[in-house]
Amino acid sequence: MSGSGRTVAGSSIYTGTALQLVDDKNRVSIPAKFRDAVIDNTPPERFKKGPFVLMGQHPEAKCLIAYDQGYVDAKLAKAAAGDNDPAFNVLRVIAGGAEEVGFDSTGRAVIINWMKEEAGIAKHAFFYGSLTHFEIWDPHTLLAATDDQAAPVLKRICRNLMQEKNIL
Repeated sequence: MSGSGRTVAGSSIYTGTALQLVDDKNRVSIPAKFRDAVIDNTPPERFKKGPFVLMGQHPEAKCLIAYDQGYVDAKLAKAAAGDNDPAFNVLRVIAGGAEEVGFDSTGRAVIINWMKEEAGIAKHAFFYGSLTHFEIWDPHTLLAATDDQAAPVLKRICRNLMQEKNIL
């Protein structure tokens, strides 16, 4: 643990779900608990231009993946130790497929157009915490995904949130 009370991977995890509206300017509000974790897990000096989350196309599913500096640090440490992640080439995704996406005090962020198109995100974004990162799905894309692309529980939660907001 460092002097700031953070471990290499950060001290906050990403849990929970949310269904958010995406406006005509590609803006969406990152849920408060997710943006709080991003801030907690990223050294303050990295936020010279304001808070941001690293976001990119998920390497295996038709959604976006978002993470903080702690996630990057942990993956770099794992790679330096010679422990490659067999699920996908994480360092390649982190290095080339991700962009820093800034957000304001309300969590409002602009999803980069190519990312929005790649993930098929339209009017709503479903946020799903995955402990070390979070995923951002188009709800209809998620519901149409196969079980090997998205666990059935993700679909059930998303469907329930859609029903609560009368968008299903």
